Amino acid sequence: MADDIDGKATHVAGKIKAGIGELLGDTKLEQEGELDQMEGRAEQDQARAEAAADEAATRRAAARQARDHQI
Repeated sequence: MADDIDGKATHVAGKIKAGIGELLGDTKLEQEGELDQMEGRAEQDQARAEAAADEAATRRAAARQARDHQI
């Protein structure tokens, strides 16, 4: 399960790494930082999608339960 906070930390660390790479003229370090940023954003996206899926499942279960009690 992805973690939104870990994803944000990875993204921020990548941003710092890319900035240092750019400052030093180290293109490899800059590219690594950019990749870390992408990975962090992807982890955040996954965490948010998992949370949305959980919420949808809860709403669906509540709707079914309400329908079953109506009949």
